Amino acid sequence: MTMRLAVGALLLLWGCATPPAAPRRPLPAQAGPVFLENDWEEALRAGREGRRPVLVETWAPWCQSCRSMRATVLASPALAEWADRFVWLAVDTDADTSMAFLQRYPVDTWPTFFVLEPETGAVLARSLGAVSLPQFMGLLEQSERTFQQGRLGTEALVRADALALSGQHGEAAVAYQRALAQLAPEDARRAGALVSWSKSLAATGASADCMRVAARELPKLSRVDDRTRLLYVGMGCALDTNTDEARAVRGQFAEEANRALGAPETELTPLQRSSLYELACEAREATGDDAGLREQARSWWAFLRLQATHANGAEERAALDSHRVMATALLGEPDAAIPLLERSERELPGDYNPPARLATLYLMAGRKDEALTASKRALALAKGVSRGTVLAGHARILMAQGEQAHAERLLTEALREMDQTPGIPQDHLQRKVLERTLARLRASNGASPK
Repeated sequence: MTMRLAVGALLLLWGCATPPAAPRRPLPAQAGPVFLENDWEEALRAGREGRRPVLVETWAPWCQSCRSMRATVLASPALAEWADRFVWLAVDTDADTSMAFLQRYPVDTWPTFFVLEPETGAVLARSLGAVSLPQFMGLLEQSERTFQQGRLGTEALVRADALALSGQHGEAAVAYQRALAQLAPEDARRAGALVSWSKSLAATGASADCMRVAARELPKLSRVDDRTRLLYVGMGCALDTNTDEARAVRGQFAEEANRALGAPETELTPLQRSSLYELACEAREATGDDAGLREQARSWWAFLRLQATHANGAEERAALDSHRVMATALLGEPDAAIPLLERSERELPGDYNPPARLATLYLMAGRKDEALTASKRALALAKGVSRGTVLAGHARILMAQGEQAHAERLLTEALREMDQTPGIPQDHLQRKVLERTLARLRASNGASPK
């Protein structure tokens, strides 16, 4: 199993939520945007009344990229000038009240940003994944023009997004390719469209084509944050492809990641830079270069320690705690991250993520009793559908203690409760996490999946 698959599964169990939100969420310390929370109809109504487009941030309680953007990009004073030009809506995809929104606007990448036309709710623009402040402001600028000009010149991209949202990824991939042919090389929308094209290709199982698109288009992107965004998707596709070509491309992507790490501090967000370290580690792991992997992980951990000292407050510092768990796991030194996670738990007492992550670190360090105690603290804080990921992590600890029957009962009861909650889709990610954990438990016991 590649590092991305193994660690990705753990990330779902660790979670990375912010504390419970108020009905309206102001960005801190400046007169910036004020977000409505989960009220899609109210946001559209406000957009119609004010003749403004609706900017939607979709996030989830386990999404580290969402949390990082909230602490950095979305908290930037530079957004103050945009506060009254959009209606701002934050949609928690794990909230019961968000299920109707998700029926119309499915989300499979966190965060995803939409810009909606308020009269009909049509999607004017869509952006997948975390972005830098310049990238986000480019989205705002282009979306405002599209809204004011009635989609003039954006029809092809809007159509491609609509196909992707409806799950027609094969048709969407063709549409994105055609839309990109109409965009100038310097068009700010190009990187986002390339990411969307690549992800639609991956969704159809065409990982090799996704990898080739990324390899071909990366040199054409002049900005390091744009290259980083496409690089991460491309590496995922390359890891899913087991050919000599894919192995060569992984090496090219690793070289690009290491070059990008040399970019000036202002050109990448901390999350983007940390993701480059992650990508470089994946490349080392895929080739079996244990010594190189350890050296790369050591550099990653040094960066993460430094970021913790430079972060502007607890939220920004905790946004990379999941990466701290990953880096120290690769080093085989989980105890090294424990003091920082303990600090996060003290400073964010209403957030279940620090104790959930501490539970993972304690378990990796063989401190099973402390892992169970920390997991219980996390369970006491986690609410609603998001509780599923914490329960899955708790079950892993019980399994490690030899309490398989208890773990299976916990997971089956959680799934039963989810089945009885109206409106939760069968393919909801929280359900998938519980189902996968239960399947692994039963497989380890030699039982057939049910």
